Amino acid sequence: MNNLLKMNNYQLLRNRIYLGGCIGIFLLGFLTARTYETDVLGASGGIAASLSDIFIGMVYDSTFLHIIVSSLLALLLGQEFSHRTISQEVCSGHGRGTIFAGKVISYLLAFNFMIILYPFAGCIRQASRFGLGGAGSFLFLVIKAVLYSFLLNSAVFLPAFFCCFWLRNSGKAVAFTAGLTFLLSLYLGYGMKLGFPVSFLPAYQIRKAVSTQALFLPSCLLSAAVWAGGMLFLSWHMFCKCDLK
Repeated sequence: MNNLLKMNNYQLLRNRIYLGGCIGIFLLGFLTARTYETDVLGASGGIAASLSDIFIGMVYDSTFLHIIVSSLLALLLGQEFSHRTISQEVCSGHGRGTIFAGKVISYLLAFNFMIILYPFAGCIRQASRFGLGGAGSFLFLVIKAVLYSFLLNSAVFLPAFFCCFWLRNSGKAVAFTAGLTFLLSLYLGYGMKLGFPVSFLPAYQIRKAVSTQALFLPSCLLSAAVWAGGMLFLSWHMFCKCDLK
C-alpha cells in the first residue's frame, strides 16, 4: 500500500512539473510575442508584416528554450530511476526494447509539444493585430515548421536520454544536460557571428528550415538523422548496461 501511495504521489508530481512547464512556456510566448514585430528571424532583423512572420521569428528564436526543456526532460526521466519505475516495468515482464522505445517516443512527443507552444502562443497573442490573411500559406508554413522542429528538436533532446541512462541520477542528469545544451547554444550564438562551422548543429538547422521557402532540405534531414542515430545508439547501449532488477 505504501509503495502504491508513493508511486501515485510521484506520478502526480511528475504531471504537475510537466504541466507547469507547458504553462510557463505558453505564457512566455504569449508575453514576448510583441517583441517579434520588429525582430523577425532574430539577428537578421526586419519588420513583421503578417502572422507568418511572427511564427517564423519565434520558431527561429525558440532555440534558447532548449536548455529549459532538455533539463525538464532529464529531470522527469531521471526520476524514473530514482523512484525505480523503470525497474518495476522490467519486473512486470516488459522487455528492455519495449521500455526503451516507449520512453523515447512518449518523452519526445511530450517535450516537442511543450517547446512548440512558444510560437503558437505568440500567434494567438498577435492574431488580432495581423489577422489570418493568406491562411493557406500560413498553414503550409506551420506544417513545415512543426515537421522540421520535431525532427531537429528531437535530436537536441536525445542527449538528455543518454545522460539519464548513463548517470541514472536525476540531479546529475539535469546538471550534465543543462551544461551540455548551454555550451552548444553558446557555440551556436558565437559561431554564427564569428563564422565558425555550425551547420552540424540541429539548432542551427532549425533556423535554416524556417528561414527558407524550400520544402525539402537535405542538410536538415541529414543533421537530424546523424544526431538522432548516434544518440539513440549510445542511449540504448547505456540502457542495456543498467541494472534494473
